[in-house]
Amino acid sequence: MKRLVINIVKILLLLTGFVYALWVFMPYREMGKLAMSIAHSQLEKRGMRLAYSDVTGAEGGFTVNNLALNGAVNLSFSSITIRPRILSSILSLGLVSNISFKGLNIQVGQVMNFGDGGFLLTAGLGGILLEQLRTNGDFALNGYLSLDLAKMRIARAEARLNVPEEFEKNLETMKNFLPLVKEGGRWYLRRK
Repeated sequence: MKRLVINIVKILLLLTGFVYALWVFMPYREMGKLAMSIAHSQLEKRGMRLAYSDVTGAEGGFTVNNLALNGAVNLSFSSITIRPRILSSILSLGLVSNISFKGLNIQVGQVMNFGDGGFLLTAGLGGILLEQLRTNGDFALNGYLSLDLAKMRIARAEARLNVPEEFEKNLETMKNFLPLVKEGGRWYLRRK
């Protein structure tokens, strides 16, 4: 029994060392280029267009500059940095990454400036979870939301939404499409 425990500890130490070495010596720039190439082809199959100027390495990840995603909704980022969490991804059998961005604009009719921010992304077969979501632009979000990919809708959400005063009247109409709730003069994306 003692020998079995010692062997398990050795295997865990070897695996931990391998994952750490992978994290330290990962060619993140090349990994980013590959990820963007895969994303481009997958999104193109769904009728969306992905464009960006370049991919650079960043500490623990990679940065994509001047990224634009065009489809039913148009998104543009000055830059977006993706830092994969390799050990968390292995343990959750999904993709876990810290995402930070600058200059996020979303266009659905009019351009909405969400500014800079970030979130913790967890993507699995069932959907995508955005935790610690925060933005600081004219339109600002703070909270979390979960997306159900099979139904293409927000599955769960608890996020405070700040919008410019002149846009507030549009939120009443958007309540028909999004789980928006107004409480105490503040707007929330909320679905439990």
